Amino acid sequence: MATKRPHSDTLDESPSKKRRKSQEAQTSEAQTAEAPRRDTQELGFKMPRKVYLSNVVEPLEELYLKGKLLGQGGFGAVYAGSRKSDGLPVAIKYARKGGMQIEMLGVDEPVPMEVAIMTLVSLPAPCKNIIKLIDWFIGVNDYILILERPDPCLDLHEFCKSKGGFLTEEVAKHVLLQVLRALRHCQDSNVLHRDLKPENLLVNTETLEVTLIDFGCGDVWMDDAYREFAGTNAYAPPEWFRKRKYRAGPATVWSVGVTLFELVCGYLPFRRKRALVYGHYKFPPWVSPKD
Repeated sequence: MATKRPHSDTLDESPSKKRRKSQEAQTSEAQTAEAPRRDTQELGFKMPRKVYLSNVVEPLEELYLKGKLLGQGGFGAVYAGSRKSDGLPVAIKYARKGGMQIEMLGVDEPVPMEVAIMTLVSLPAPCKNIIKLIDWFIGVNDYILILERPDPCLDLHEFCKSKGGFLTEEVAKHVLLQVLRALRHCQDSNVLHRDLKPENLLVNTETLEVTLIDFGCGDVWMDDAYREFAGTNAYAPPEWFRKRKYRAGPATVWSVGVTLFELVCGYLPFRRKRALVYGHYKFPPWVSPKD
């Protein structure tokens, strides 16, 4: 989770500036001056854990081969890789320490929230539309997640660009049904993703299977209102800007709506907070009528 930024009325950069320049922009409202801990004793399963020291990395290197850099930002870095035992394609994510941690039964010390909630969505049975956590390691300055890596694939933002900037409504419907399946599984697993957007959805370019990724802004699902935000402002619900609080369900539904608008229109519905709060937006002429 990134550090808190000063408030601004602008939600995002123009498409020409490529508003997704880095993962640092994903968490523009995150409040992480300290690393809070949340006690969740009800999550009482045992989690596998592997530990390495930054100057003794043989356990990691013996198991996985690290390849090219896939992405880098305020969160850390992600590399392509493969498992040496069988050649399985993986993504190796290095995430800096200092974010939310969580107490869990079966683990001697608090674990990173991202590791905990990714374990939750994988138990007792994973969802095919959610990225799978294969392994993880604790380092001195960071923790490392070994994730599955769909291949061939593009993130949904790049996939839309390859199709001329937006998707047909039929393809968008096919994508959205899979997104909803993934989000329903998250809720059933007591997990709030909190950063749904096209960049956090991978699309297999051959099968059009969709995979939800990047739980770095996630939290445990709760019925009470959240009073801190981690995610992307352009997909945040209006109540966050008006009251500085929001609930998991409505916020998730809102982000789905913004994402769907972007898929079929090719741009975000709101450029400024005022427009978002008051719901001022327009559809382009190629979108089918409401009736």
